[in-house]
Amino acid sequence: MKLYACIEASPEKTWSVLAALENLSQWSEPVLSSKYVGEQRKGVGTQRVCELSNSVTITEKWVDWVEGVTYTYEGFNLPLVKFAKNKWSVKSENGKTLLSTESEVVLKGGILGRLLEPIMLIISNKMGADALAAFKYLVENDKPYEGKHSSLPRVSGVC
Repeated sequence: MKLYACIEASPEKTWSVLAALENLSQWSEPVLSSKYVGEQRKGVGTQRVCELSNSVTITEKWVDWVEGVTYTYEGFNLPLVKFAKNKWSVKSENGKTLLSTESEVVLKGGILGRLLEPIMLIISNKMGADALAAFKYLVENDKPYEGKHSSLPRVSGVC
């Protein structure tokens, strides 16, 4: 799944918000809190633990990091998930920033997992759209959105 958002800000500003890994709860509603594991704050090997609203704790580890441009992390301990990877990138476009996120998820459960994939895709698309809208609001307004993220307007994927 790949999603895009046009952000009315510079790539540098957009990246600074994206790279503040401990602030994920400001723009991802299911995340109650996130904190670093260890001393590393950026780059390959950085780890973060997230407490989710459904009483689940997940761990994420960065496997790629190009400062100011892109990063990729893998998620662990996700319910029903065998493998999860997410890549985020920022790119200057028409005086704005095009933010992209691309996720790859493999569910557990063999055939049963395959049957759940269409439902999980719908849920993931909605959660992704909500997060992108909240991220855009945060970057453009210098503060988190205080309401339900689903009430924000959907973002344009074109700048």
